[in-house]
Amino acid sequence: MRSLSLLFSSLLFFAGNGFAQSLKDSASIIQVRKEPRHHLVLDNEWVRILDVHLPPGDTSLYHKHTTPSIFLVLSNTKTGAQALIEPRKRSFNHESIWFEDFTDTPRIHRVWNEDKIDFHTIDIELPHEPSGKFNANATVPNSKLLFDEKRARAYRLTMPAGTSFSFDGLPTPIVVVGLSGPNATGTVNGKAFREKGDYIFVPAGTGFSVSNGTANAEFAVFLIK
Repeated sequence: MRSLSLLFSSLLFFAGNGFAQSLKDSASIIQVRKEPRHHLVLDNEWVRILDVHLPPGDTSLYHKHTTPSIFLVLSNTKTGAQALIEPRKRSFNHESIWFEDFTDTPRIHRVWNEDKIDFHTIDIELPHEPSGKFNANATVPNSKLLFDEKRARAYRLTMPAGTSFSFDGLPTPIVVVGLSGPNATGTVNGKAFREKGDYIFVPAGTGFSVSNGTANAEFAVFLIK
């Protein structure tokens, strides 16, 4: 939580002529998926997953968030940020996993790492409009509901050692991100989740199974709508 609170408490806002100039210049600022520290690791019609690594002492380029997105903070890193434009409504929660819409107002900012360890986050952009096929009765066992928004429902799944479960495929996709590591022992649909930030995209209609080995494991599970 240290990283989350410091990141947003240190946002600086421009006023007067400086703010007007920032609005004028914002059109030339790159989209977040083109910022070099935001690594695009998956891109399809449903999601764009950006794996973000900011080394100690480094600062990102100014970039903009304009697509509804899910954010996960995976490291406990002291960071700072400077904002040119900030949404009027922010949807942070205590789990370091949250959704922001950005359809009303974008975020345009840069971020820096003030710590001695890597700053690691994941940004999941949701470019697809809700399909209307989402199963509103769908739930994830052994989990805590984090949010239920127009484009996605999120759970924090806790799996004790030696446990497993599975269910039939849903009419819309699932994205799973590992929250445990290093050397975690969980698997999702047969894929090993060893490190924080390991992920899988489960297409619509595909069965979903989770198992865990010798140590407790946690996952973030996103039911895409």
